[in-house]
Amino acid sequence: MNRRRLLGLCGLCVSGAAGCLSGGSRPGDEGNETEADESVRGTSEPDGRTGTETDEPTGTGTDERTSETAEPPPGGVVVVEDVVVRKAVRYESVMGSGGVLAAEGEQYVVASVRTDRDLSPSSFAFLADDDSWDPGLPHTVGAINFSVAGRTGAPLGRAFGSGDESYLAFAVPAPLSATDPRIRFEGDGTEWPLSARMRDRLAAPSPRFDLESLTVPEAVSQGETLSLSLTATNVSDTDGRFLAAVYWPTALIADDDESHVVERTVAANDDVTASLEIDTAHTGYEAGPVTLSIRGHVSAQRDIELRDASTASETG
Repeated sequence: MNRRRLLGLCGLCVSGAAGCLSGGSRPGDEGNETEADESVRGTSEPDGRTGTETDEPTGTGTDERTSETAEPPPGGVVVVEDVVVRKAVRYESVMGSGGVLAAEGEQYVVASVRTDRDLSPSSFAFLADDDSWDPGLPHTVGAINFSVAGRTGAPLGRAFGSGDESYLAFAVPAPLSATDPRIRFEGDGTEWPLSARMRDRLAAPSPRFDLESLTVPEAVSQGETLSLSLTATNVSDTDGRFLAAVYWPTALIADDDESHVVERTVAANDDVTASLEIDTAHTGYEAGPVTLSIRGHVSAQRDIELRDASTASETG
């Protein structure tokens, strides 16, 4: 959904709006050039049987999902499905711009959860051999996230409406070698083990990227298009997905920055170049320096002189 349209509609009940989601992709998806999701979907039957598994390859890389259903004792149903392991994730936030999580030494396990019970994140844990991790994602930008790694809904325990789908996300060490990684529902001990392929993915090294160049103008007049170019190199021996969010202020319609996500599949020791055209019509109320920032597999900041801000705001 276009973020400006979304916040324009929200403006009927609250003040403010915002920029646009990058790329025109559906909220929280992984863009047009993503690694593949080699999906494994199964259903845990009441008698413990497992349903049929199917593969659903898409994109150009490697990933995996699994779907399981558990029916705990009387009190409601808990469904954990579409489990995915990713070295970096893209997220979208309500009334916010969203972004990328790609911290060094960290990877992410994300799942969709459906339940008619009033559960909190503390009802679940991610286990690997003798270690365990609580749900939660650090360092996100914006308000409540409504999509992480393509799993939509509110964080578990903060649903937007009754019966809405939620997501569950864990940040765990990378790489992580374990014989029995699994998601556990603490309510009755039900567990969803990760498949062999996902165990391999947890244990695999992550790609690492260096920013080689970032080209931006020294100044821009509000309303003009800002052209940006960046080049990054995969300095590891691992093929992987490059993810970075470029942030530009949109102070005239929101107090957060608009994000433009760059996503590419990059071979080991290869580089990637991306160009962006950024709309500056809603940047700020006053002329002066504004900060363009990049977060994700690479990080950077550049101050750019904003000109003609008053004229743009008066005529906007």
